[in-house]
Amino acid sequence: MSLLGKAQNFTEDEIELIAQLREQLSQVIEDAGKLTSVAISSTIWGVPLLPSAGDNNEEGERDIRVDVILHKFLKARSGDIALARQMLTNALKWRAEFNIEGILEEEFPEDVFGKVGFIHGNDGQGRPVTYNFYGNLDNKQVFGDLDRFLRWRVQLHERGMRMLDFVNVADMIQVHDYDGVSVFGYDKFARAASKATVQLMSDNYPESLATKIFANVPGWGETVFNVICRWLSEDTKRKFVVVSKASAPRVLAERIGEANLPEKFRPSNVVEEEKSDVVASTAEPESSTTEPPLPQTAHVDQNESVPRPTSRGSHQSNSGSSVNDSQDADMLPPPPVVTAAPELEPQPEALVSETAGMRLDDTATADAQEFEDKRGAQV
Repeated sequence: MSLLGKAQNFTEDEIELIAQLREQLSQVIEDAGKLTSVAISSTIWGVPLLPSAGDNNEEGERDIRVDVILHKFLKARSGDIALARQMLTNALKWRAEFNIEGILEEEFPEDVFGKVGFIHGNDGQGRPVTYNFYGNLDNKQVFGDLDRFLRWRVQLHERGMRMLDFVNVADMIQVHDYDGVSVFGYDKFARAASKATVQLMSDNYPESLATKIFANVPGWGETVFNVICRWLSEDTKRKFVVVSKASAPRVLAERIGEANLPEKFRPSNVVEEEKSDVVASTAEPESSTTEPPLPQTAHVDQNESVPRPTSRGSHQSNSGSSVNDSQDADMLPPPPVVTAAPELEPQPEALVSETAGMRLDDTATADAQEFEDKRGAQV
């Protein structure tokens, strides 16, 4: 593949960094193999990182999808080739040990996970849209078996990644629905699942989201958003949209397209919309009708039947890997633990501690992570 697409919008410096990392791919795969006894695959998200022995590419021709994937790892590590290489090495090791191919074939109980999340259609730019729901859940049933939950969560995200062509479509849209969330919902099961998911996704799925929409956020959401944004990079904040329950159907229709939305989010099903608007938003809206959705390799719905289970692998995070707030891998923030917005703004540490359940960042910065760790130690 040599024809450039929309996803190959790189600067000259990025092109040089990608070329340097590409030259090291054979060694990266070899290094990953030395870290585990499980056979390493040189394919990630359905894209071979190395040309197969039977390829007869003309000189100078390459698979441009690989450039897009390498750019994600480089961006997650701020252009540091050594760190990006180590991140990719660890991700390949994790994929082998977690048995990604087997997880894609695993069946999970629909009565448990069908109401937790699914992929439904695309936005106007052809990007798959993942929906995650946090209200009215039985946390012990959903999160109690942490290993099972993480396998389900990885399957959902991995399927979304394999819908991308990495030519014109290289990232996804994610909607987090907070409708029906209880202030008492952030228990030990949700807390453990949140921490493990954040680490796992940030280590292994860098730069996978174009926009994250927090829908049906209650009135305290603006306060939470403004405070937590102090610890987020500008690049990360630009991807977030936080909307109230009254405005969620309209905003989702504008950004995704009403015909592409699940039934519950369509404006035509809302009896009355209040005047309240977007609670907080730093993401630029995109037209959902400027161009037709691009063909995708698969479609996942909440009613999809999944094949037989295989081995479950490990859910351990990559040892020594760092968390970078510019990296926007998918995550599962737990239901928020909050009280009504105070009349006087509390100290940032107190508010972050109380509202860490509604973490807007995919991967917290060092300060925010420190607050999370402190709170975890107190529980």
